[in-house]
Amino acid sequence: MESRKTVIKVKLIYIKNNKTKYIQDFENDLINRMRSLIDITMIPISHKKKFSSNDELIKYEGELISKELKDNCIFYCFDKKGSKFSSEEFSELIFSQNQIINFIIGGAYGICEKIKMKASKIISFSDMEFSHEIFRLMALEQIYRAKCIYTNHPYHQN
Repeated sequence: MESRKTVIKVKLIYIKNNKTKYIQDFENDLINRMRSLIDITMIPISHKKKFSSNDELIKYEGELISKELKDNCIFYCFDKKGSKFSSEEFSELIFSQNQIINFIIGGAYGICEKIKMKASKIISFSDMEFSHEIFRLMALEQIYRAKCIYTNHPYHQN
């Protein structure tokens, strides 16, 4: 096992839908399991505005997401049209960084192109679509798995 003096800082920025108790419990469990090596901050973004088109909604959500991103920060967007990674490649992506890593989960209609164009990479888990709550859990589980790969923990079986 490699020794690491600094903790990786990760922000998971997402457009918020209602959370159910069992989802929140599972999220908290995964976050607690990572604390020794990954400091993860969940940043929900919510709004109650109504829009006349999906494009207007996506643009507005993009503006809200942009406010959470610092200049010159590293961020990755999740989108089904992105590049697919193995769990090992995803772990390498996380543990090769030396600054805060931001992961973006867009709203129901996706992430605006302006944000995606500025992203360091677009990441896809699948060609399928998932509910926001399930996808957020999948993202957290993969970040936890990345930690397990990095530390040779048996959770990740080859």
